[in-house]
Amino acid sequence: MFDRVNDAISGGSGSGDADAEHLGDMLREGEQLAHALANDGTIEHTQDGRTTTIESSGDHGAYMLVTDERVLWILGDKPEEPEIAFELTDLETSHVRKGLLNSKLEVQTDDETVVFDPDEGDVEEAEDYIDAVGSSWSDMAAALAHARDAIAAYEDACQRGKDPNQHALSARSQFSQARRCATREDRAPEQKIRTEVNAVVEELEHTTVTAWLDRAVSAYETVETALEDGDYGEACEAYVDAAEAIEEARESLDDVDHPPEGAADRLDSLESDLRAAGEGFLDDAAGRCETALSAEDATVAVDAWEEAFDRYRAATDAGWNGYAPVSEDALEYQLTWVTAGLLEAMSAHAAALEREGDDSADDDEAGDRYEDAEAWFERARDLAAERPHHEADPYEEALDRVEEKRLESAGWEFGGG
Repeated sequence: MFDRVNDAISGGSGSGDADAEHLGDMLREGEQLAHALANDGTIEHTQDGRTTTIESSGDHGAYMLVTDERVLWILGDKPEEPEIAFELTDLETSHVRKGLLNSKLEVQTDDETVVFDPDEGDVEEAEDYIDAVGSSWSDMAAALAHARDAIAAYEDACQRGKDPNQHALSARSQFSQARRCATREDRAPEQKIRTEVNAVVEELEHTTVTAWLDRAVSAYETVETALEDGDYGEACEAYVDAAEAIEEARESLDDVDHPPEGAADRLDSLESDLRAAGEGFLDDAAGRCETALSAEDATVAVDAWEEAFDRYRAATDAGWNGYAPVSEDALEYQLTWVTAGLLEAMSAHAAALEREGDDSADDDEAGDRYEDAEAWFERARDLAAERPHHEADPYEEALDRVEEKRLESAGWEFGGG
């Protein structure tokens, strides 16, 4: 194997030109040797501020191989594996230290430095290649690191219920910078760099789908919990958020070239579950309306109308539109109709209490009935004032009328005493 490394320098001619076929399995599959340097067997290595000189045994030499992906330093007595290897993505600087008798090549990463003093090979050509091609790789790596930060921010924003799209734009901007690194230097391995970029592009594609799916799942779980607790406001807000997240996930899935495995089935299942939950919620509200319409007792009707009202109002307040599927206009129309039914039931119950007061021969009892009637007319007045398409004045007038009767009833009592 020593002969293979030695022969990599132009078949042993000493010119320093690289011949990769002599290296066997020393390089990765597809890795291309560009330059090879050699000396009598020493490598100066600095790591974490400590400098050591690494020497080969006997009369074996040391070698520096520059490829389109890495810089390798090899001891001639251990040619099966590099003594030191720098990925070009980690490269920070390289330069030639020129001396009177020879020149040394220094290569640095963030935490390591190697100085190589070659006897064979073209130092300046090797350094020029490392500097040019290495900067293509390292600049690409920096851009992709920023892109991954943006992808993580996208996922985090989605989890927190925020708009993540600015982070996707940021990632795509970094992809553009990374792609430019593939073509700005003719000697750089364009296809390899593009492959690295495409892998991170796929990470963004997967994240845009899975993040929205995860957000939809979380919102759907909130829907189920809130409905169990009877919190219709929270349930409807979560339902709308889940529906919007599903729409975003669907659009993202349609836009990506390589979707996450199983994402389409997961999306279809979630969409079906959410639709069923929405239909069930609206069916329940409609059932309350049927109960109210068929109720013979006014208080039963009021309770049923109120339960339907709470559900429809929660849906409209949450911005429910086109889900389950019911449009915003249809929900608003339904809410107006339910409000009318509720007002009518409240008014009818209040009027019945007022008549009981009118018919009572007992002033105390009559006063109690009038007071109850006032409370119902007051509720009707407040509801009518709150909702559009309804007038509060008739209930205000009824409230004044019953209040006068109650006061008159109380006056008779005091007068009778």
